[in-house]
Amino acid sequence: MSEILFQPLGDPIGAGESLKHIADIDPRMTRTHYFDGRLLTAEDLERDQIYLDQRLREIGKTFGHGIISGLELSYDRFSGLLTLQPGLAMTSLGRVLQLSSQLLVNLGDRALISQLNSSKYRKFNRALYGVVLRYVEVATDIAEVFPTDLAAKRGSDYALVTESLQMGLVPLPLPLPQQEPIHIRANLIRELLGNDLADSLIPEDSVALGLLAIQNDTPQWLDSQLLRQPLRLEQTGNYLQQDLSRQYEALLADIFTTRAAGGLSNQFAATDYFSLLPPAGTLPKDAINAVNGHQGYFPEHFNVHIAPIRLSDVELIKTESLSLANIDLASKDRVDIVALTPLSNIEYGQYASRLERDYDPISRRLPHLDLLRLKLYPVHPVHQLDTDAATWQLIWDTLTDKQLLYVRRPVRAAETTVSGIVLALGSSLPTASEPPAEDPGPTTPPDGGGLIEDEDTVFIRFLNFKHLADIRPPLESTDQQAVDILSNNHGEDAAVIRQANEFLLQVERHYDPVVWPTLRLLAEQKALPEMLKNLREVKERHPGASGARVAEVGDQLGLDVDLLTRWKELVEKISQ
Repeated sequence: MSEILFQPLGDPIGAGESLKHIADIDPRMTRTHYFDGRLLTAEDLERDQIYLDQRLREIGKTFGHGIISGLELSYDRFSGLLTLQPGLAMTSLGRVLQLSSQLLVNLGDRALISQLNSSKYRKFNRALYGVVLRYVEVATDIAEVFPTDLAAKRGSDYALVTESLQMGLVPLPLPLPQQEPIHIRANLIRELLGNDLADSLIPEDSVALGLLAIQNDTPQWLDSQLLRQPLRLEQTGNYLQQDLSRQYEALLADIFTTRAAGGLSNQFAATDYFSLLPPAGTLPKDAINAVNGHQGYFPEHFNVHIAPIRLSDVELIKTESLSLANIDLASKDRVDIVALTPLSNIEYGQYASRLERDYDPISRRLPHLDLLRLKLYPVHPVHQLDTDAATWQLIWDTLTDKQLLYVRRPVRAAETTVSGIVLALGSSLPTASEPPAEDPGPTTPPDGGGLIEDEDTVFIRFLNFKHLADIRPPLESTDQQAVDILSNNHGEDAAVIRQANEFLLQVERHYDPVVWPTLRLLAEQKALPEMLKNLREVKERHPGASGARVAEVGDQLGLDVDLLTRWKELVEKISQ
């Protein structure tokens, strides 16, 4: 194997003045060259310390900056103690800040604060302060300095440099209005969201822990979420929604506590406190009345619905909704909101089926949940089904204040009534609307060379015999054979699949032992349209009515005698 040689394109040493043009030279990345017989000075050793420090911080910068874990900040007005829990953070300079034990600061101990600040600060001015945790180096211990020549005398200097963390206050150029703390914090949420001014005032070798308000030389309140930032590499993605969501939830919890202390219910409008809401968040239960169908939390022009959801799906739905824009309550634009009532799997199975709409044979829409429309004031009728009010009362009795939540719906989903939130057995296909007279109609997009799928191909991709068999599973091997024959012979025929889907919707589950062989025979004889025509004429809601009609029409169509006998036996069993 021949030796692989590296051929440089330039000699940095011989380049002289042109050095910067052919090499990336960073003076901070200079390290000492050691060899036997060399006299080392303090400068040589410090150069290596700086080199290692810079390299470590370069690695730290690749992880981003912000709080990694812990470092929860709290303030007790009665004792004046500012308490910081242990945790880990990364500064924008790549410095790791690790607090191993709880840190307590007494804001009333002005003598200690004055001593730490070289007697410069004996009182706090009225202002808003950012509470930060900062990296500091403290000189400790004493070492003797020996003379370098005969004329010099012995001296002393500090021997060690100890890395430490300090908590401090950074004044912010923001006014502190004469308002209730809750309202001040709500206004600051909008003012500071995405504002780089406050971030630029935080020292680069520190991380922000929260925001403290001081008036009359006394700390008034602390917001531990404002200015706080979790670890992230860049300000990209939906970080504004995530920050607003975190700040909104913290403030809403304090609003609940404050109102409870004053004997007030949580029946209030969002605009009483907020001007900006995250696209997903907690909703006060008292502000919603699902039994009477009205809400008082969102503005009147908002389109608000309510629906149950499985508890296991909540986090997924919230994560997907956080990719949408924040909700501006002052905007006149129509916003579509869905309030969600999380239920366990057992409760969801018990109540959700009572809220389903029936199958519509004209539009061929599958059964799906009937989302209850909520208005700012009660509008009659609010329930499309007679059982809705009673069902919602049962659902409401299972919830607590912290369980109810809301999510913003995408505009496209709101227009087509197909929500991105999976709430039903299937999804309903939107009906195409007629374009206005003055509308010239949609233009055909240019063909980029790819294949354009027709309507039937798209339909079969989402609804086919395999999907139908998952919903109505075959019970025996003969039933599975019937499904396989249907898939092989009619799996590409969208019309047959639609007809089979309607047949399964018209015929109850009591007849599962015979539905698939019957569907196979009807499809082979091209008799499904005739059978469906007769099933649509059945007005009785009794399960035996549909089975009796299938047996009657099947006899006229010449279906298998043994199969029809099984239909009749099931009808008799159901009718008993």
